[in-house]
Amino acid sequence: MQRVGRWLVSLALPLAVLTCGEPAAPRLSITIAAGAGVTDTVDAPLAQPLIVEVRTSAGSAVRGALVEFHALTVPSVPLPQYTVRLGPIGGPRQFVSVVDTVGADARAEVLVTLGPVAGSGGVEITVPELGLTDTALYTIRPGNAVRVVSEPADTVVSISHGFSLRTSVRDRHENVRADPVTYAADSSSATVSASGTVAGLTAGRARVRAYIPTVAADTSWVTVVPQATIAAIVPTGIAIVDLDGANYREVPGVPIGGAAWVDWNPRGDTLVYASTDYDSWVYVSDLVGAPRRLITDSTGLVSEYRPEYSANGQWIYFGGRKGPQDDAIWRVRSDGSGAVQVGPGGVDADNHPGPSSDGELVAYVTNRCCYPNKGLFVLHVSTGAIDSLAPAALTPRFSPGDSLLGFVTPTDGIWVLRPDGSALRRVSPFINSIYNYYQGFDWSPDGEWIIARAPTNQLELIRVADGLVLELPQFTALDRPAWRP
Repeated sequence: MQRVGRWLVSLALPLAVLTCGEPAAPRLSITIAAGAGVTDTVDAPLAQPLIVEVRTSAGSAVRGALVEFHALTVPSVPLPQYTVRLGPIGGPRQFVSVVDTVGADARAEVLVTLGPVAGSGGVEITVPELGLTDTALYTIRPGNAVRVVSEPADTVVSISHGFSLRTSVRDRHENVRADPVTYAADSSSATVSASGTVAGLTAGRARVRAYIPTVAADTSWVTVVPQATIAAIVPTGIAIVDLDGANYREVPGVPIGGAAWVDWNPRGDTLVYASTDYDSWVYVSDLVGAPRRLITDSTGLVSEYRPEYSANGQWIYFGGRKGPQDDAIWRVRSDGSGAVQVGPGGVDADNHPGPSSDGELVAYVTNRCCYPNKGLFVLHVSTGAIDSLAPAALTPRFSPGDSLLGFVTPTDGIWVLRPDGSALRRVSPFINSIYNYYQGFDWSPDGEWIIARAPTNQLELIRVADGLVLELPQFTALDRPAWRP
């Protein structure tokens, strides 16, 4: 440091004389002599040190000058990453800054190890007291492949629809490599192309693997669902969405918390719904304008509850209540006229009506048989005859074509039976817990599937024939789904 100080003093004298017409002081320069411009992989310790020379224009060494080496950074979260690690000659390479002194050979040097981030890296070189700077640059390649990443990890796609997998090969520091990836699907429900495009074929669960030689494959799971649209209750009103999660929108004019049950008319262009879960009114929406009250005639009812269209679209059945404990089965024409009670009524709770295709049979539940539980009954509208089918049930619905009648039990999942009471069986998985499927479900138009809200709070598709369950994890805020015809 004393030598540097003396040199700086001697340098100042010629500069002062310059103003009196004397020759200019010698110019100074810094030159990278070796060790820059190297290309290697992440974490590679470079054998060749980075060497710089600091000289005057006459070629003399600027002995004793301090040279600072600083590792360059790249933006990273949560903190910037250094592109290299540095070390003194003979020392460990674990620093981001190193200082060396220019020797008699005009040289200062430092050891360099490439950092963990693939791309461009470098070392900033400065001689602060002389105002000299330069930069040594490096190209850092990814390291060896250690894993394949395939995204999304789990998703839903409709039959005849598809999407492209996002795949990458990573090294140990998550740098992306350019290795070609091979794809394979091991299910008849979906195919995958050589470029990673997945296409849904049939409803079911598919596994798609992405891999390269010597590296374990990554797996993407794909749930293939029918092409369909549902309406469902959401905290903000009523939502309409495709089964694969696309085209989400909300029905205009339905207030927050202003819907409790919803059903489609057979044309799929109108929704009927109840406004709340208890003291409610039935409304109709054309999906464009503001909803309107369905029944405007005087009926003496204080509540209209859980409406459902008959399959021919002529009638809407609902639970009507004239007093605190006077629930009965009612129906009204789809234009809101002709509201009439069709069930026995009385002081007992007859509710949750589910009409057959022509509206001549109405499944419902009542506690007149088995309080505090509610049994499942079928009303013959034209004769008033009533059939008892099951001792505990909620929200019954006929399948399209009326071959089956489905219902939710209070504690044991979703069941189906024939309208004559035979062939009773559970179609949902057995649940050994205090949680159960939520009230309210619907059939697909072909009668092959039931859609319901599971104990996991997400919607599920259940294939009636064999109990296959397709989870719809994208739907956790939807309740009481209705399948669009």
